[in-house]
Amino acid sequence: MEALAQVLSCPVCLQLFTPPVLVLSCAHNFCKKCLEKILIRQNCSHVNGQFCCPMCRKIIHLRGRGITGLSRNILVESILEKFKYELENLHIKEQNQLSQICEEHGENMNLVCLTDDKPICAICKLFGDHEPHMVAKISEVYRERKKRLIKDLDWVFQQSEHAEQAKKEIEKMIGELTSTIADVKVMIEAVGTSLLKGIRWRMTELKEKLGKDYSSKVEKLQLLANELQVPRHLYHQMKTLLEQHSNLVHFLQEDKILRCKLEKILEENTLQQDPKDYHISVGQYFKDLIRGIHITDYISSNSDEMIANSGEVSETSRSECPAFSFSNEMPNESFCQKVLDFFQKSND
Repeated sequence: MEALAQVLSCPVCLQLFTPPVLVLSCAHNFCKKCLEKILIRQNCSHVNGQFCCPMCRKIIHLRGRGITGLSRNILVESILEKFKYELENLHIKEQNQLSQICEEHGENMNLVCLTDDKPICAICKLFGDHEPHMVAKISEVYRERKKRLIKDLDWVFQQSEHAEQAKKEIEKMIGELTSTIADVKVMIEAVGTSLLKGIRWRMTELKEKLGKDYSSKVEKLQLLANELQVPRHLYHQMKTLLEQHSNLVHFLQEDKILRCKLEKILEENTLQQDPKDYHISVGQYFKDLIRGIHITDYISSNSDEMIANSGEVSETSRSECPAFSFSNEMPNESFCQKVLDFFQKSND
């Protein structure tokens, strides 16, 4: 390989040829960039100029086309491409072999320490730190771990599919939350604007609470959605290891890392999420808005003078407002819906 590398090296830069490779009439080859530097040093700037080959000192005539008129050595470029490919494969094989060598003793790691769960060599077991530990042949452990990985891979795939479906449900819930918050705002505005300044502060308070409630729930759902991506990512990592591991040692080292991630997913998989925790109740906000308020003080026929002074309710709405009255009682859902329908009708 070294002799071939010398043949495929440029005599100017002493490195492997950088295509395009130009061949002179004297049969010497040079990188195009190196040849351009030679022309500059020899003050050859004209398309009809001439220069000396740095190898044999033969005079080379450009013949009116400059350096572009020189021929490319396609054969050398083709051999160079194959040489680089083989050189890269050789480097990969060397790295692969080195990864299977014990760094401490320089021997092949053909055993697995079951206590520390790591590949070791025979000297590590006989005279090293792993002497009192249980060991097994690396080939046997490899077959066993590979079978287990295939089994776990199927389980992780199923989990990733379930997670993907759950993610879609969460996105749907987020959409429902977004729609619900719009409905809640409409309700708050429809009811709140029909009342007077006495409950303005409560409207503001509820809107702030609603915003925080929405942000908190969406943030939790988004975090949950992100967590559900973990099985799919682990699935791809496990599948890649199964299909593309370079050697036994590499497989066992990566398998140990992936098993830790799998155990973490198994622990977190027991947690159940209650969908009710991610909903916003329009009725509850309505109840909070009107709880403890004597509505007759604001919209009944006995409060015409107060309403007239406020200037915020039209004559038509004032005459159509029913006289609802309660103080400490919690209004039921039917009452809330009736009042909500009334104010929506009045607003229309």
